[in-house]
Amino acid sequence: MLAYAAAFVLSAASAGASVVDAIDSMGSEADECGLLIALCKIAGRSAARAEGTPSSADLLATRQTLNADARIDEAVDAARAIERKHGRRLACLDDDACAGIVPKPRPAR
Repeated sequence: MLAYAAAFVLSAASAGASVVDAIDSMGSEADECGLLIALCKIAGRSAARAEGTPSSADLLATRQTLNADARIDEAVDAARAIERKHGRRLACLDDDACAGIVPKPRPAR
């Protein structure tokens, strides 16, 4: 699934499609969750790469940070689309791979 998510990210960027469109077109929660978890893993790796880039390499550090931000935004967009589509929070949004990437639900008042 990680390869699928990577291929999706590359093709979506070039085709102007969004991760929300992909979630909306999927027919099963398992597929949606698989894509979300893969996107979270990609976002986590991108963030780790950005954090590991020395600040002395200004241009590279900036590029890595911008890439990580974009990958995190895709994962968060996917999570929101899944919640909106199903009207509830699925368990996969709390998967270990998405910790620190997908926001936790706000406590009820």
